Amino acid sequence: MIVACAVGVVAPAAALASSSGAIFWTALGGHVACGVAIHPVNSPPMRLLCSSRVVPAPPAGGVGDPGFVFLGSSGHPKPARLSQDSFVGTTPVALGAGTTWSIGPIDVKCRITASAVRCTNGSHHGFTLTKTSYTPF
Repeated sequence: MIVACAVGVVAPAAALASSSGAIFWTALGGHVACGVAIHPVNSPPMRLLCSSRVVPAPPAGGVGDPGFVFLGSSGHPKPARLSQDSFVGTTPVALGAGTTWSIGPIDVKCRITASAVRCTNGSHHGFTLTKTSYTPF
């Protein structure tokens, strides 16, 4: 006779973390949308693009809507105004707290918590987005 027994195990938070390589995603209940920025055909993706109404317009002004920021594998984040959809994907995937995002040749990682999205590149620059703030570093 075989007897099966289920035992409840509590895993530490780190063990529950997940990763994603989605090309277009949202977080913080839709307050932040991020993904691969459009790029030339037959070339690898080069930049992460995020949008949130808390991202300020770039200081140089320009045409288009504010609320966008680009982050490449190196250098500082670059706020932008955009007048068209500039994400590769069209249907976002909702990412929850505990998820880390990264994709292919873009040396950027985003960590999603219950209250923030923090994206960092290989040069240790990036930004933190919450529902009410944008903090570049």
